[in-house]
Amino acid sequence: MGWLCLMLAASPVADRLATSLVARPPTLKAFRLIRQSTGKLVAGIVVAWVLGGFGEEIALRGLLLPWVERQATPWGGAVAPGMAVAAAAMVAAAAHLYQGLRGALVIGQLSILFGLLFILDGHNLWSVILCHGLYDTIAFVRFASGKSRYAQS
Repeated sequence: MGWLCLMLAASPVADRLATSLVARPPTLKAFRLIRQSTGKLVAGIVVAWVLGGFGEEIALRGLLLPWVERQATPWGGAVAPGMAVAAAAMVAAAAHLYQGLRGALVIGQLSILFGLLFILDGHNLWSVILCHGLYDTIAFVRFASGKSRYAQS
């Protein structure tokens, strides 16, 4: 729960940094449906858990990050975990380019935090799955209720 609070606190900071680099706001039209009804919000949260919480975390932290870490260890030594976290974050950012460059930059920064959680928690995939799923749930509820800065985009 502490890491989730860190993620929520880091989110506006990540957005400010991305905003300083890219003026155009994120493209969040794909998420407009969750504003139409509670049922669509719940369905969106389920999809977010399946694709984000489970899918992204298994692919990025469960498979890619450890693979890059193993490949980089012989020549990267102590920096191999950092290289692996960065590689997974770059893939996450690229996968979220449908949200525009600013959205992808925000996701990339938050993905670094997910990667750090994975490393610091002893490669525990469940901690990042739960943190990611809960983070997305909060973000979806905020977006659907109009409390997100980008709810009108």
